[in-house]
Amino acid sequence: MRWYGTVGTALLWSFLGGDAFAQTPRDKNEKFVAAAREVLGVSYQFGGRMRRPGEGIDCQGVLFYAAERVSRCGWKSYSVFPTQSVPSGELGQPVEGMAPIATSELDVSRLQPGDVLQLVGFDENPAEPRIGLLKERPVWVWHTGVYSGGGRWIVGDHFAGRVVEVDLAAYLTEHANVYAGLVVTRMKDGPRPTRCRQHRPMKAPSPTEAAR
Repeated sequence: MRWYGTVGTALLWSFLGGDAFAQTPRDKNEKFVAAAREVLGVSYQFGGRMRRPGEGIDCQGVLFYAAERVSRCGWKSYSVFPTQSVPSGELGQPVEGMAPIATSELDVSRLQPGDVLQLVGFDENPAEPRIGLLKERPVWVWHTGVYSGGGRWIVGDHFAGRVVEVDLAAYLTEHANVYAGLVVTRMKDGPRPTRCRQHRPMKAPSPTEAAR
């Protein structure tokens, strides 16, 4: 099957629920969270994008899967580098006072469902530049997920070995020795990649792959 051109594009976005442009911003954020929940239980695999049966997914993959189903743009439209995706606003603009913010100072009540959370630490990430300063010290992104509401977040988690939805504050406390803070971005009109690429989408997980 061809996944590009007029017919292929129509098939692709029919498969993904192609009413994205008719949704309100709140609808899009709710759909983003709902799409992320579709992959709960899928095995964690670094770099995984569920391109074939049995392939897992990583923390960024969860965001890309959800974005693909909301934006009409394939997951390859989104940068794997937070130092590119955050400034460009692909998955929302940085929230004032929370870009970054120390985990000890985070007021979870300020978060909204659909907010993208980039967890940062003081250890240098050799894969990309620092994303900012926290308490006058440089920080690098090491993990990411989406706030789902009710104090919880959805994350492809290497600690748990699968995609989970867990209490955010408890997670940050448990891993305080790794993550010193976070950068919060908020979408006003859904995902907005700088370049929209249309291609074969990630496969929806089977019931056995998404065993909850």
